[in-house]
Amino acid sequence: MKKVVCTLLIATMMALSVIPAYAADVPNLSSESTLSPNFIAIMSMSAGLDIKSSGKVTCSGLVTPSSRTYSAELTVSLQKSTNNGWSTVRSWTATGEVYDGAYVDTHYYVTSGTYRVRSTAKIYNSSGTLLETESMYSAEKTY
Repeated sequence: MKKVVCTLLIATMMALSVIPAYAADVPNLSSESTLSPNFIAIMSMSAGLDIKSSGKVTCSGLVTPSSRTYSAELTVSLQKSTNNGWSTVRSWTATGEVYDGAYVDTHYYVTSGTYRVRSTAKIYNSSGTLLETESMYSAEKTY
């Protein structure tokens, strides 16, 4: 009788110890996919570049702080590809407070080459302490 009870007890324990596992579908991330970084004090951020056939470039950038007590400083830099990497052609800076954030939308004329825009945001609290610095790049475009 002891053997039967012991065997049933072991079989029950083994049956209850089985934990089902489920696999989740993972999206296929191609090279065209965009991943959003996790910001601490930034609600949203962007970097944009457009080049017209005349060589007129539109450089844009936006940063919005995640709290109404934070202020933002945004530097948008137009960069050109060189043999040694990227060099800054021109930069513009804007500041803003509350949810308005900081925004740059400006134009510039370029010569032939490959360009990108770098947006660099700095977020400060109400005491002026730097909370976060992040950079983001636009897609590269050739003129």
